Amino acid sequence: MGDTSWTFLFVGSFAALGAAMAAGTLAALWRHRRTGTMPGSDDPVELSPRRRAALWGRVAVGLVLAAVGVVAMRRAGLL
Repeated sequence: MGDTSWTFLFVGSFAALGAAMAAGTLAALWRHRRTGTMPGSDDPVELSPRRRAALWGRVAVGLVLAAVGVVAMRRAGLL
């Protein structure tokens, strides 16, 4: 493996981590909206405004990580 392969793996992992973080949190928020429960709990859960904002912040961080990873791979000529 050359340097390009390691760069792709390193930067691509940030993009993949960000995408997974955003998608998973969005899925949990969508489930809460539909059923009132969160993953790992069958009982209804009430989300405080602070907790809801923290979850949306996690979605935003995930999207930023994914975007930065994709832009970095494009600039490096890996995509």
